[in-house]
Amino acid sequence: MHPKLDQLTREGYCVFENILSADLLGRLRSASDEVLDANEYEKKRSNQGNIVGMHYQDSAFLDLITWPAALDALYLLGFERPRFWSGFVIAKEFDEPPLYWHQDWVFWDEPEAAESMPHQLFLMYYLTDTRVENGCLRLIPRSHRQRFEIHDQLGKGHDSDIRSTADYAHPAFSRHPDEIDVAVKSGDLVIGDARLLHSANRNKTAQRRTVLTLWYLPRFDQASARVRAGYTQRINTDALKTLTPQELDRLTPLLPEYEGEGEAAEWNRVPGDMLH
Repeated sequence: MHPKLDQLTREGYCVFENILSADLLGRLRSASDEVLDANEYEKKRSNQGNIVGMHYQDSAFLDLITWPAALDALYLLGFERPRFWSGFVIAKEFDEPPLYWHQDWVFWDEPEAAESMPHQLFLMYYLTDTRVENGCLRLIPRSHRQRFEIHDQLGKGHDSDIRSTADYAHPAFSRHPDEIDVAVKSGDLVIGDARLLHSANRNKTAQRRTVLTLWYLPRFDQASARVRAGYTQRINTDALKTLTPQELDRLTPLLPEYEGEGEAAEWNRVPGDMLH
């Protein structure tokens, strides 16, 4: 087993350094600032931060989704045919509150929830160097497969009102004795299991801290028909219609496909008996 795959399966995350080129980083910064500046005010100040769906608004986003060095990193981990599901541009603006603890796996009633190998991964690219002071990533190692007390205090995460609460004494905003800070350089790639509990520190600097979060399905072909149907039901087909034929040709090999008639897995963000 590759050491980074060992870390991913054991700890829930790993880091690949210096994945993005300087040119792509510059283009991504410009494209991200444009969509973040244009975001509706009420969406800029949520506890998630200033967040915008990555809907192919700029060619730099498509280049990121299909970036060879990132796909090579997934291949190195043993994921030979990953699929792209969705992406977000997320900024912590000056003095925004910390992000709440959450995990992003949505099919907790399915057997895949208990497997040692991930079925959903986040790929995070920070567009500036990160540290605690400007809101770097926080996570709880091993929480993708090990139940912690805090799991039972978080409810439905993104699907709840925690995104807009002003109650920062809520356990979702607490410090955890097992948490670590993951500070990285701009252009590095953080890969994490969707089941991993993660958060972000408050940005105490005067500069915007942006992360591009892409969701990939590394073992889509090995997932059940129910899970494959559940993912394909949530593809943003309207955004795909904005692509040129040439752009769609580039993206199509990465898109999840399910043509069966099976029932889709139920969307459920709350860990149940599958997490021990």
